[in-house]
Amino acid sequence: MPIISESVLVTLVAALPSEAGPLKDFFQLKPLRTMNNIFQSDQGIRLLVTGVGRKNLNQSFARLARSEIAEKSPQVSPAWLNIGIAGHRELAVGEMMVANKISCAASAYSSFPTPVLSGRHYGEVLTVDKPELAYPQNAAYDMEAHAFWDMALNYGMLDLIQCCKLVSDNPHDGVEKIAAALIDEIFYAASYEIRQHVELLRNLAHEQQQLISDPAPYLKIAGRIHLNVNQALQIRRLCQRFVILNRESELETLLAKGYQSARDLTQVLRESLKSACKVTEE
Repeated sequence: MPIISESVLVTLVAALPSEAGPLKDFFQLKPLRTMNNIFQSDQGIRLLVTGVGRKNLNQSFARLARSEIAEKSPQVSPAWLNIGIAGHRELAVGEMMVANKISCAASAYSSFPTPVLSGRHYGEVLTVDKPELAYPQNAAYDMEAHAFWDMALNYGMLDLIQCCKLVSDNPHDGVEKIAAALIDEIFYAASYEIRQHVELLRNLAHEQQQLISDPAPYLKIAGRIHLNVNQALQIRRLCQRFVILNRESELETLLAKGYQSARDLTQVLRESLKSACKVTEE
C-alpha cells in the first residue's frame, strides 16, 4: 500500500446529516471551525454535507470554493465521492449501487463516470427534483448526484469523481418508511464497502499526483499569462485532466490559439473537457 501524501484529499459529499453521522464515525471526522457543514480527518478525508437537492448542493460547493480561495492555499481534492441514499425499482433496501451513468431528469443530460469502483451492482443514478414514488425506470433515484458531478468537475480529477448509492426505498418499501434509524442501519451494514471505495480513491489519487505534478503545457501558460493563486490552481488541474485522458495534442491545439485572459482560457478548457464526458439523450 502506498504512503499517502498529506496533499491527497478525498472529499465525501452527502446530502443529509443522517447520512453524515456514520461517515463521521467511520473516518473519525471532526468539524472545521470555519464552516459548520464540513468535517475532516487527519488522514486526508473530508466530508461536505450539502442539504437536499441540486440548489443546496451548488450553494455548498460555492461556499467551499470561496473558503479555500480565502485561505490562499487551497486544499486540493483530486478525488470526490458522492454517497447517499436513493430509491430503486429493483434493488432491495440496503444494497449498494455504483453509478456507471449519472443523469438529470430535468435537462436530459447524462454523464458516465470512469469505471474505477468495484461492487455487486452497477447502474444509472437519475437525479430528480422531488422524491420519486413510482420508480418508472430501473435506476437509482436521488436529488443531488448530477449537480455533484457538474460541480466536482471543476475541482477533481475526472477519473476520480465517483458516485455510489445505498438503496433506502423501492416499490415494496416506500419512502414513508425512511427514518434516521434506517439510514444508520444501511450505512453501518455497508461500512466495509464504503471504506474500500475511499481507500481505493486515496491510493489512486496519490498515484496520479505522483505521475503529474506540473504538466509541461501548464508551465507554458504560467510563463505567458499572469495568474493569481486561484487561476493557477484551476488551470493546472484542467491541464492535468487533459494529460490523464491522453488528450495532450488537443490541449496544445487550444493553447496555440493564444488566449491572454486566464478567465477565457479556463472556460475553454472546461468546456472542452465537459464535451467529452456529457451526452445529450434525445
